[in-house]
Amino acid sequence: MISKLISIVRGVLRWVYRAFYLKPRSVCDVLIHRKKWCNHTSYYPELKSKSSWQIEKDQILQSIKYGFPNPFYFSYGFDVKSDEEMNKYLHNIVFMKIRNKYNVTQNSAIPVLRDKVLFGMLADYMGVNYSKNLGITTPEGIFDIEQKQETSYHSFFNRFTEADLFIKPVDGECGKGIMHLLINKSGMKSNGEDIKMDELEEILKRSRFLIQSTVEQHPDMASLHPQSLNTIRLVTIRNRRTGELEVFPSILRIGTGGSNVDNTSQGGLAVGIKLETGQLKEYGFYKPEFGTRVSIHPDSGIVFSEFKIPFFEECKKQAILLHSMLPSIHSIGWDVAVGKDGPVFIEGNDNWEINGPQICNGGLKKAFLDACGDFK
Repeated sequence: MISKLISIVRGVLRWVYRAFYLKPRSVCDVLIHRKKWCNHTSYYPELKSKSSWQIEKDQILQSIKYGFPNPFYFSYGFDVKSDEEMNKYLHNIVFMKIRNKYNVTQNSAIPVLRDKVLFGMLADYMGVNYSKNLGITTPEGIFDIEQKQETSYHSFFNRFTEADLFIKPVDGECGKGIMHLLINKSGMKSNGEDIKMDELEEILKRSRFLIQSTVEQHPDMASLHPQSLNTIRLVTIRNRRTGELEVFPSILRIGTGGSNVDNTSQGGLAVGIKLETGQLKEYGFYKPEFGTRVSIHPDSGIVFSEFKIPFFEECKKQAILLHSMLPSIHSIGWDVAVGKDGPVFIEGNDNWEINGPQICNGGLKKAFLDACGDFK
């Protein structure tokens, strides 16, 4: 009885907080920072855009309805879409709430995904190719995974005469904190800059890092942008109506401008994928701070609609296989590279975001809620 009363009180307090603080604050934010929320170059300049006051009205209504203006308003093309078309998109606030409802459960296997070391163990157990783990940093040194023993920083790196390595925070996200380390007779370079062994050691002592060998990607994938590992964000969902695992609309992420990462948060492009064939859709999309959309890669000149991802069918099958070993997680966004001989899994994300798939594939509200058994 007491626990039920506490739950009711919490619900009332949440409603009061949203109705009398969060939503009014968001409306004020739109009015005060109008340039931030209501002004951006259209992603669809060939279509008739709404007037400035209509865009402002839309963002105010988004704030009243969801407690937050829509940060993807322009990349979703809302400036040229009707209310009916806009309603086909799932607001990120609502999406995250539903995603977490079914993913973050008491016995969820999320730690297996969030720890890149544990994920590598799962992939190895399942016979799935993954980015090879070489070492894990500790405050005292590096645990050499191949030799199954701890060694010093100097001893570990000195065994390489030539190497192409990636050093990643074990629990990192969005390409942040990644170091691309090149070792040759001339010395070491980190992200293109010379670095001494003592400097590298000081950086690695600050956190827990995973040292991996670089994936040699398929020549077709490298042709898009050779400086970055171009990866598929392949989403799998366990349909709560049927119990079956399904592949959800997904994207290919491609680096630009010589960057060594493909993340859109770092200026990369996202392109929708035709799930039946692995063919790319017509346009690649930037995040708003980097641009709008293009049909041809700005560096390689490759036309997206003419490009087909190699081994895409195998990518889907192996993603389903891995997900089948994690039944407590409802939906997973897999980062998959394509090597010369097939898919190479980089990581799986329980906290994947729907904005990329929606920007590249259109509104996915019905598809996602259907898979959750929540669509009405």
